[in-house]
Amino acid sequence: MKMVAVGSKEMCTGLRLAGVKEFYHREDTKDMTALIENLLKREDIGIIIIDDGSYSILNWALKRKIETIAKPSIVAVPDYGSTTVESESLEALVKRALGFDLKKK
Repeated sequence: MKMVAVGSKEMCTGLRLAGVKEFYHREDTKDMTALIENLLKREDIGIIIIDDGSYSILNWALKRKIETIAKPSIVAVPDYGSTTVESESLEALVKRALGFDLKKK
C-alpha cells in the first residue's frame, strides 16, 4: 500500500524527504475534488495525507464521503503557519489514520 501526499509544495517536500513517493501540489492542481475522487478509487493507496488548505477546497459531499470510508485512510494535517487553533498531535493523527495507538504494547 502506498502513501500519497496532497498539499502545499512545502508539505510535499517534507513528506518526500520522509519517503512518500507520490504527491500532488495544491498550487498545480486545477480540480482538487476530481483529484481526490480519483485517488479514492485506486486500490494501491492506503493513506492519503492532505493539508488543511487542500481539504478546505473540497465540496461538502466529498468531505462527508471521506468521513465514512475505511480505505484509504485520509489524514488532514495543518498547513505550515496554519491559524487553526485546535490541531491534533501527530500521535493522534496517526492513531486516527491507522485505527490503533502505536505506542501501546
